Amino acid sequence: MPEQIQDYSYLDKIALQKEKWNDLNKSELQVMCFRTFLLYGQSQNKNMILTVFEIYEFLMANTSLTERTKMLTALSANIRKKNAKAIMGLFPFIQVEEDANIIRTAAQFFINLSVISNKEPLSGTKILLELIREDLNDSRSAYVLLGLLDVDNEKVNTQVSLIYTELGSEVKTILHNNGVKI
Repeated sequence: MPEQIQDYSYLDKIALQKEKWNDLNKSELQVMCFRTFLLYGQSQNKNMILTVFEIYEFLMANTSLTERTKMLTALSANIRKKNAKAIMGLFPFIQVEEDANIIRTAAQFFINLSVISNKEPLSGTKILLELIREDLNDSRSAYVLLGLLDVDNEKVNTQVSLIYTELGSEVKTILHNNGVKI
C-alpha cells in the first residue's frame, strides 16, 4: 500500500497568523517554517522578510539546536535538488539565528549553493560581504566570515581579506580565536 503524503498547505495561511503559531505541534511548526523559508527563497518577496524573521525567532524559542541544524541541512538539500534559485531561504539561519555553528554552516551552504544558483562563483560571497559591512563589529559577522573562509576557495578568501581592515575588534577577536590570521 503506497504511503499517503500529508497535505501541509494549510500551514501557509497559519504562517501569516502569528497568534496561531502556539497551536501548532512541533512537526507542524517545523513544516510551516520549512515551507515559508523555501517560499521566501523562491519569491524573494521583500514584504515577507519581517514575517520570515519572526517565524525564525519563534522557531528558535521552540526547537533545539539539533532540530534547527537538521532543518538547515534539509532546506539546503531541497534547494540543491529542486530549486537552486531559492538560496535566499537560508537567510533566516544567517541573520536571525544566535548559534555560531548554525550561522557558520548556513553561510557555507549559501556560498556553495550560490554557485549552482547563479553560475557565478562569487555572487554569494558578495551578498554575504554586503551583509557583514552593515555591522562590522557584530559577532554574527564573524561567524559568517568563518563560514566563508571554511569554503576554502582562493577567490572567496581574497574577497574576504579585502574587508579585514574594516572589521571591529569583536569580530577580529572571534576570527583570531578560530585560527584566522588577519
